[in-house]
Amino acid sequence: MAAVLPTFEQALALPRVSGRVIPAEFEDGNGHMNVSHYFGLHGEGLWQMHRDLGYRAYQGRFGTFAKEQHVRYLREVLVGHEVSVHIGHLGRTPKALCGISYLVNVTTGAVANSFEFLAVNVDLESRRPAEFPPEVARVLDESIARTTAAGIGPEYGVLELRGAPAL
Repeated sequence: MAAVLPTFEQALALPRVSGRVIPAEFEDGNGHMNVSHYFGLHGEGLWQMHRDLGYRAYQGRFGTFAKEQHVRYLREVLVGHEVSVHIGHLGRTPKALCGISYLVNVTTGAVANSFEFLAVNVDLESRRPAEFPPEVARVLDESIARTTAAGIGPEYGVLELRGAPAL
């Protein structure tokens, strides 16, 4: 089943975690931003999200491991365009989360790309899945509520949370 696309306004209603004007060195032979830079921009945003969830307090004890990703390219991004990354959370289990990151082209007023992700909370000593620390779980629940309030729910993604994650 295809994921529902958010409106420009819905994507902007999610927390902005990063942004920039696209420099000339991001351009590829097709005259638009190379796909590798979409990943880089989402990666910057995801690290900011990680900090916003409160993982700094657990540095060395807990972290998240990527489990699965789904990427959609919706509109071109050109050199000189201003973009921003907005992230919301679609759901969680005691040990895993599903979220979505949108690359918004502020210059054209369009959602250019989506990056949906499943991640697992991991005890960094045992390297095994572990329940989210209580404070991280609380912040995640608030983010899920904010995402839902923006009108974005699980139907905006294609990935599914399933029981306890295996690593």
